[in-house]
Amino acid sequence: MDKAKKLFDRLKNSPNNATFAELKALLVAEGFYLDRTESSHNVFKKGEVIFVVPVHGKRVKSVYVKRALTIISEMKKGE
Repeated sequence: MDKAKKLFDRLKNSPNNATFAELKALLVAEGFYLDRTESSHNVFKKGEVIFVVPVHGKRVKSVYVKRALTIISEMKKGE
């Protein structure tokens, strides 16, 4: 099992304990890049998909982790 898959599974099983560094690592591994950071909002892009992650401290709210996992899953289905 590759590193991105392990991280995906870990975040899926425990989205409440995700850090921004973990979510960023997963998004980058899936082909996203950090386009810009405006205040506390980090904007990731991959093709036409734009995903904004607000960060306060080192933690990310579980709703954004779940949304990222959904976006990644849907993109993989389309490949």
